[in-house]
Amino acid sequence: MDSDSESLLDQDMISSASSSCASTSTHHEDFHVSCNRKREIERELKTYTDSIDHFQVLIRNLERQGLVNHPIYSNQCAMIQGLMKQRELLTEMMGLLLLLATEKDLWLDFNLTS
Repeated sequence: MDSDSESLLDQDMISSASSSCASTSTHHEDFHVSCNRKREIERELKTYTDSIDHFQVLIRNLERQGLVNHPIYSNQCAMIQGLMKQRELLTEMMGLLLLLATEKDLWLDFNLTS
């Protein structure tokens, strides 16, 4: 039994050694995680954009009805500002994620070819 576990441990150590194959699989996994995160952020951005569009329609309707001084109008304006700020933060996060992924790809490509 001990020899089996030692054998498995040896195989794990060999497979996790820093070879180009190990680096490639890690790079592929990192790329997959980055792509999934990018898709999540894109979905969130779309949700925020759709919500902002909806609130803008509500605000215009309230303005047409002359309810600019009504608490609902103030609440809707505050909500839309919060949504816009959140969307801006997500957009920045997306930009940083893409920048980091690009820099990491360049670094990995350089190290794999060197």
